[in-house]
Amino acid sequence: MSVTFADLVGRIAEIGCDFRASREHNEVVVAVPTQNYVDPHDGERSLLLHVMLQEEGKMLRICVPEVYAVAEFANRGALCEAMLAANWRVRVASYVLDESDGEVRVVCDVPLEDGTVTSAQLSRMLTLVAWTVDQFDPVLRKAGNEGKVDFAELDASILKKQAPDARRRKSRSKRERRELADLIKAAGGVEGLRKLLEEHGL
Repeated sequence: MSVTFADLVGRIAEIGCDFRASREHNEVVVAVPTQNYVDPHDGERSLLLHVMLQEEGKMLRICVPEVYAVAEFANRGALCEAMLAANWRVRVASYVLDESDGEVRVVCDVPLEDGTVTSAQLSRMLTLVAWTVDQFDPVLRKAGNEGKVDFAELDASILKKQAPDARRRKSRSKRERRELADLIKAAGGVEGLRKLLEEHGL
Protein backbone atom coordinates (compact mmCIF):
# COMPACT_ATOMS: atom_id res chain seq x y z
CA MET A 1 0.00 0.00 0.00
CA SER A 2 1.53 3.30 -1.11
CA VAL A 3 0.74 6.80 0.15
CA THR A 4 -1.91 8.71 -1.81
CA PHE A 5 -2.00 12.43 -2.49
CA ALA A 6 -5.04 12.72 -0.20
CA ASP A 7 -3.01 11.00 2.57
CA LEU A 8 -0.18 13.50 2.10
CA VAL A 9 -2.49 16.53 2.22
CA GLY A 10 -4.20 15.13 5.30
CA ARG A 11 -0.90 14.63 7.16
CA ILE A 12 0.28 18.16 6.38
CA ALA A 13 -3.10 19.59 7.42
CA GLU A 14 -2.73 17.76 10.75
CA ILE A 15 0.61 19.52 11.33
CA GLY A 16 -1.06 22.91 10.97
CA CYS A 17 1.30 24.39 8.33
CA ASP A 18 0.44 27.05 5.80
CA PHE A 19 0.31 25.12 2.54
CA ARG A 20 -0.98 25.01 -1.00
CA ALA A 21 -1.85 21.68 -2.60
CA SER A 22 -1.58 20.98 -6.32
CA ARG A 23 -3.00 17.65 -7.46
CA GLU A 24 -1.89 18.47 -11.02
CA HIS A 25 1.78 18.50 -9.94
CA ASN A 26 1.24 15.91 -7.19
CA GLU A 27 2.86 18.20 -4.63
CA VAL A 28 2.12 20.30 -1.58
CA VAL A 29 4.01 23.56 -1.08
CA VAL A 30 4.60 24.50 2.56
CA ALA A 31 5.58 28.05 3.58
CA VAL A 32 8.05 28.34 6.46
CA PRO A 33 9.42 31.55 8.06
CA THR A 34 13.21 31.89 8.45
CA GLN A 35 15.65 33.83 10.62
CA ASN A 36 18.66 34.04 8.28
CA TYR A 37 17.72 32.91 4.81
CA VAL A 38 16.17 35.47 2.45
CA ASP A 39 14.22 34.24 -0.57
CA PRO A 40 16.01 35.69 -3.63
CA HIS A 41 12.74 35.97 -5.56
CA ASP A 42 10.72 38.16 -3.20
CA GLY A 43 13.22 39.33 -0.55
CA GLU A 44 11.17 37.73 2.24
CA ARG A 45 12.58 35.75 5.15
CA SER A 46 10.84 32.55 4.21
CA LEU A 47 11.16 29.22 2.44
CA LEU A 48 8.87 27.23 0.21
CA LEU A 49 9.20 23.50 0.81
CA HIS A 50 7.85 21.33 -2.00
CA VAL A 51 6.55 17.99 -0.71
CA MET A 52 6.10 15.49 -3.54
CA LEU A 53 5.00 11.92 -3.94
CA GLN A 54 7.00 10.02 -6.53
CA GLU A 55 7.01 6.50 -7.95
CA GLU A 56 3.25 6.13 -7.44
CA GLY A 57 3.44 7.01 -3.76
CA LYS A 58 6.38 4.77 -2.92
CA MET A 59 8.85 7.65 -2.55
CA LEU A 60 8.47 10.95 -0.70
CA ARG A 61 10.64 13.95 -1.57
CA ILE A 62 10.88 17.25 0.29
CA CYS A 63 12.70 19.82 -1.79
CA VAL A 64 13.64 23.49 -1.50
CA PRO A 65 14.40 24.49 -5.10
CA GLU A 66 16.62 27.39 -6.18
CA VAL A 67 18.19 27.90 -2.77
CA TYR A 68 21.24 29.37 -4.52
CA ALA A 69 22.55 29.88 -8.04
CA VAL A 70 26.24 29.00 -8.08
CA ALA A 71 26.94 31.58 -10.80
CA GLU A 72 26.08 34.38 -8.35
CA PHE A 73 29.10 33.56 -6.15
CA ALA A 74 32.71 34.53 -6.79
CA ASN A 75 34.16 31.57 -4.88
CA ARG A 76 32.27 28.58 -6.22
CA GLY A 77 34.81 26.02 -5.03
CA ALA A 78 34.56 27.27 -1.45
CA LEU A 79 30.75 27.26 -1.70
CA CYS A 80 30.73 23.63 -2.85
CA GLU A 81 33.20 22.69 -0.12
CA ALA A 82 30.96 24.34 2.47
CA MET A 83 27.88 22.53 1.13
CA LEU A 84 29.66 19.17 1.43
CA ALA A 85 30.73 20.07 4.97
CA ALA A 86 27.13 21.01 5.77
CA ASN A 87 25.93 17.65 4.43
CA TRP A 88 28.35 15.99 6.86
CA ARG A 89 26.69 17.80 9.76
CA VAL A 90 23.01 17.14 9.05
CA ARG A 91 20.94 13.96 9.29
CA VAL A 92 18.12 14.25 6.82
CA ALA A 93 18.62 17.04 4.28
CA SER A 94 21.32 17.33 1.63
CA TYR A 95 22.58 20.13 -0.59
CA VAL A 96 22.59 19.03 -4.22
CA LEU A 97 23.89 20.80 -7.32
CA ASP A 98 22.41 20.61 -10.80
CA GLU A 99 25.59 20.99 -12.83
CA SER A 100 23.61 21.77 -16.00
CA ASP A 101 22.48 25.18 -14.75
CA GLY A 102 24.18 25.72 -11.37
CA GLU A 103 21.01 25.48 -9.31
CA VAL A 104 21.48 24.42 -5.69
CA ARG A 105 18.62 22.61 -3.99
CA VAL A 106 18.16 21.11 -0.56
CA VAL A 107 16.40 17.75 -0.67
CA CYS A 108 15.20 14.96 1.59
CA ASP A 109 14.25 11.65 -0.05
CA VAL A 110 12.36 9.03 1.95
CA PRO A 111 11.50 5.60 0.50
CA LEU A 112 8.01 4.61 1.67
CA GLU A 113 7.54 1.48 -0.44
CA ASP A 114 4.53 -0.33 1.11
CA GLY A 115 4.55 1.81 4.26
CA THR A 116 3.20 5.23 5.11
CA VAL A 117 4.31 8.46 6.79
CA THR A 118 2.84 9.91 9.97
CA SER A 119 2.19 13.59 10.59
CA ALA A 120 4.89 13.51 13.32
CA GLN A 121 7.47 12.07 10.91
CA LEU A 122 6.52 14.57 8.23
CA SER A 123 6.70 17.45 10.72
CA ARG A 124 10.20 16.37 11.78
CA MET A 125 11.40 16.15 8.18
CA LEU A 126 9.96 19.52 7.23
CA THR A 127 11.52 21.09 10.32
CA LEU A 128 14.96 19.61 9.63
CA VAL A 129 14.96 20.61 5.96
CA ALA A 130 13.94 24.19 6.78
CA TRP A 131 16.43 24.34 9.68
CA THR A 132 19.25 23.19 7.40
CA VAL A 133 18.63 25.89 4.79
CA ASP A 134 18.21 28.62 7.41
CA GLN A 135 21.02 27.79 9.84
CA PHE A 136 23.74 27.09 7.26
CA ASP A 137 22.91 30.09 5.07
CA PRO A 138 25.36 32.58 6.69
CA VAL A 139 28.24 30.09 6.50
CA LEU A 140 27.55 29.15 2.88
CA ARG A 141 27.16 32.75 1.76
CA LYS A 142 30.44 33.69 3.42
CA ALA A 143 32.15 30.78 1.71
CA GLY A 144 30.73 31.72 -1.67
CA ASN A 145 31.39 35.44 -1.34
CA GLU A 146 34.68 35.51 0.60
CA GLY A 147 36.16 32.09 -0.01
CA LYS A 148 36.25 31.27 3.73
CA VAL A 149 34.77 27.99 4.95
CA ASP A 150 34.28 28.48 8.68
CA PHE A 151 31.78 26.47 10.72
CA ALA A 152 33.32 27.22 14.13
CA GLU A 153 30.65 29.64 15.36
CA LEU A 154 27.75 27.57 14.05
CA ASP A 155 29.18 24.33 15.44
CA ALA A 156 29.58 25.92 18.87
CA SER A 157 26.00 27.20 18.74
CA ILE A 158 24.62 23.78 17.76
CA LEU A 159 26.65 21.97 20.41
CA LYS A 160 25.48 24.43 23.05
CA LYS A 161 21.83 23.79 22.18
CA GLN A 162 22.34 20.04 22.06
CA ALA A 163 24.71 19.71 25.02
CA PRO A 164 24.31 16.24 26.55
CA ASP A 165 23.96 15.54 30.24
CA ALA A 166 27.36 15.95 31.89
CA ARG A 167 27.13 12.40 33.22
CA ARG A 168 26.89 10.98 29.72
CA ARG A 169 29.99 10.27 27.70
CA LYS A 170 30.33 10.66 23.99
CA SER A 171 31.35 7.06 23.39
CA ARG A 172 31.94 3.89 25.33
CA SER A 173 35.19 1.96 25.54
CA LYS A 174 35.51 -1.44 23.83
CA ARG A 175 35.24 -3.13 27.21
CA GLU A 176 32.03 -1.26 28.07
CA ARG A 177 30.52 -2.12 24.69
CA ARG A 178 31.38 -5.80 25.17
CA GLU A 179 29.90 -5.82 28.68
CA LEU A 180 26.74 -4.13 27.43
CA ALA A 181 26.42 -6.69 24.60
CA ASP A 182 26.82 -9.53 27.11
CA LEU A 183 24.17 -7.96 29.35
CA ILE A 184 21.70 -7.62 26.49
CA LYS A 185 22.36 -11.22 25.43
CA ALA A 186 21.87 -12.53 29.00
CA ALA A 187 18.57 -10.63 29.28
CA GLY A 188 17.24 -12.25 26.11
CA GLY A 189 17.80 -9.35 23.74
CA VAL A 190 16.99 -5.64 23.81
CA GLU A 191 13.30 -6.22 24.58
CA GLY A 192 14.24 -8.54 27.44
CA LEU A 193 16.58 -5.95 28.90
CA ARG A 194 13.94 -3.23 28.56
CA LYS A 195 11.38 -5.42 30.34
CA LEU A 196 13.87 -6.20 33.11
CA LEU A 197 14.60 -2.50 33.64
CA GLU A 198 10.88 -1.66 33.69
CA GLU A 199 10.25 -4.35 36.30
CA HIS A 200 12.81 -2.67 38.53
CA GLY A 201 11.44 0.82 37.90
CA LEU A 202 14.45 1.92 35.83
